[in-house]
Amino acid sequence: MKTIHLFACAVLLSAGMVGCGSRSAKSGDAENTAAVEKTEEAVAEAIPAPIELGPNDILEFGEPQPMPIVVDFSASWCGPCRQLHPIFDKLAKKYHGKVQFIYVDIDKAPQLAKQYGVEAVPTLLFVNKKGEIDRNIGFMSEDAMEAAVQSIMPTDTTPRIEPR
Repeated sequence: MKTIHLFACAVLLSAGMVGCGSRSAKSGDAENTAAVEKTEEAVAEAIPAPIELGPNDILEFGEPQPMPIVVDFSASWCGPCRQLHPIFDKLAKKYHGKVQFIYVDIDKAPQLAKQYGVEAVPTLLFVNKKGEIDRNIGFMSEDAMEAAVQSIMPTDTTPRIEPR
């Protein structure tokens, strides 16, 4: 979040604003309104989209990972895949920095589909930090996908101290 905030400040400064948060757009000031709208678009684009793997990329699991990973094996010609993409992108933004989201187009990277036994699309792999994989074949609703994402996230095991 700090990176996005700092990025927004840099965009505001480069747009000619006095400083980050030190001046707001006046109701009749079209120039400031346009600068604010441009800044909002830049901030929205600053959150990285899911990584898209290609034919020369390698995807290895089975060992501990720095963070949980969700892999979407899909194809551009697949209707359910196209329906799934906005949900996948939305959750990638929501869980940015906590879960890595990866796209694999099976037509562009068939070796990865073969490596993971993908025979139907969409196929989603949910990989926890231990490298263990859960698989879903077919379309998932947003609620179902979010529940699957949450299931691979580490739980807080910090002991809680109860007040006396």
